[in-house]
Amino acid sequence: MKEHSAPRGRDPGRGQGLDKRRFQRNACDLRMTYSILSSRASNPFEYGVAQAKNLSENGVCIFTEQEVQVPVLLQLNVNLPMRPFHMLLLGKALRCQKAGDRDLYEVGIKFVGILPPEFKRLVSVFPSSGEAELGDNSGSQETT
Repeated sequence: MKEHSAPRGRDPGRGQGLDKRRFQRNACDLRMTYSILSSRASNPFEYGVAQAKNLSENGVCIFTEQEVQVPVLLQLNVNLPMRPFHMLLLGKALRCQKAGDRDLYEVGIKFVGILPPEFKRLVSVFPSSGEAELGDNSGSQETT
C-alpha cells in the first residue's frame, strides 16, 4: 500500500483549520489609542480608543467602538502596563467586522515598517492564545 504525503513545499496542516500564520498569537489585555493616517473616506488624523484581543510579531487584533474602513494605515499608541512608557506602532487594517452581538468592531491589523527592538520581548510576555481562536482567519486575504 502506497503512503500519500503532502505535495512538496506545502504544510500538511494548511487548509485544515490549523493556524496559517507565521507567528504565534498571544492573548493580551492592552489598551491603546489609534490615529488613522490615510484613507479616502476618513478625515485626516481620525482618532479612537481600542482594546487588544491578541498580539503577534506580525499584527494585532483589536476591539473598538468605531468602524474602521479598510484598507487603511493606522498609528497605534500602545499603553504598556509593565513599563512607564507607550509604544508607537504602524499598521495596516486589513479587516473590520462587527464583533458578535456587542456594540464593538473587531479589527485585524498587520504591522508595517520596522518594529521597536523591545517589541519581541513585549509579545513574549503574554500567554499563547487558544487553538480554536488561532484557526479563525475571519476572511482576511493577508495573514496577520
